[in-house]
Amino acid sequence: MIRRWLVVCAVAVAAGVGACGEQLDGGTACPSLCPSQNVTVHDTIISPILVFDSTFVGFPELGQEVGMLLATRGDTLETRGVVRFDTLTNTFKPLTDTTQAIKKVDSSRVRIILDRARATLPASVRFEVYDVDDSVAADTLHSAVLAKFTRGNRIGTLTVLRDSLKDTLFIPLSDSAVLSKLTAAKRLRLGFRVDGSGPVSVRMNTIESGGAALVSYHPATTDTSVHNILASPLSLTPTGTQFPELQSDLLDYTLVAKNTVGATTNTMSVGGVPGRRAYLRFNIPRFITDSATVIKASLRLTQRPVPFGAKTDSMTVHAHVGLAGVSVTDLRRASNIISSPGLLVLDSLIVSPRDSGVRTFELYNLLRAWGTQASVANAPPRAIILRASPEAVLPFEARFFSTGAAANLRPSMLISYIRGTKFGVP
Repeated sequence: MIRRWLVVCAVAVAAGVGACGEQLDGGTACPSLCPSQNVTVHDTIISPILVFDSTFVGFPELGQEVGMLLATRGDTLETRGVVRFDTLTNTFKPLTDTTQAIKKVDSSRVRIILDRARATLPASVRFEVYDVDDSVAADTLHSAVLAKFTRGNRIGTLTVLRDSLKDTLFIPLSDSAVLSKLTAAKRLRLGFRVDGSGPVSVRMNTIESGGAALVSYHPATTDTSVHNILASPLSLTPTGTQFPELQSDLLDYTLVAKNTVGATTNTMSVGGVPGRRAYLRFNIPRFITDSATVIKASLRLTQRPVPFGAKTDSMTVHAHVGLAGVSVTDLRRASNIISSPGLLVLDSLIVSPRDSGVRTFELYNLLRAWGTQASVANAPPRAIILRASPEAVLPFEARFFSTGAAANLRPSMLISYIRGTKFGVP
């Protein structure tokens, strides 16, 4: 009988102290599990809760965006897109003849696919296409590419009324510009810019998001057996076997031509273009992680308004667990070694960049996990990384006061816990 009683108590222990928390005055059915009639829950606010925080810029890496943001927002933000077509077919073969060189083209155009979700669209929108090839500049010299966005290099335009704008657009290209690339066996690299009757921002699909840009042209022959020739994105530079990944990244990518949104001191930044992530490293007192049962842990961040966009704009901020080990001393790199969304931090924030006030992340599960790894050698530092979702494809940025701010504004944590209790039969 005593043995059966001990088994019952052991099963109850497996449910954790949470059972006691749900019924703090629970009776005497298992006195070894709940040693007293009343369990005291303690609340404490820890501030500062962070060892430090840092903001890093340039996420995701160049060319790995799930969309290219085309934006012209007055004197604050302007972004462009670039797609490379480094090989163009310059011959055609009728069914009744031999292969012939293309000496004339017509119907040249580029197809793009838009993601209009959460786009800012004025009454009319103008899409512009430029020849941005620079055979001299290095591949990563973005200033040289931006310098190609001039009137003389513009080879295509399309103006569309907002109510007529479709997800798929075909922008006519200059036949003579395309033909010159074909006859000289030169690469075609297209730059995309958007403008309109007011501030405009819209996403353009990429290789990563599916539905990348596609160039087509016709050899201008009367032979009806000859159809349009298609060209998909291709990058042949930088050369060398050590650069295959960079070639892939440069198939299509976003460039920031202007970003004059004012910086603020004592601030962590998340989102925006180029994308920003905030790295937060925590200092959790040992009496919390080693000898207390945490039942609630709320990280409290005070949002700081960003003077950009409208009050109705919104963005999502996720908290990811830092997985980089102690050997990773480059914190920007550590900000890229993170958990998937929802691991140990289940909630997220939906904020308006222009708003202010206290925002909270529930870190209860994460603190419990950190407590269990306290004795693990070379365990990752206790850190989370804040990032926007989606990243670098929306122009919005959220800012929060950092550890350098005034005491009433800097990050803090509200923790509710029960002091350590030993279980078992005396």
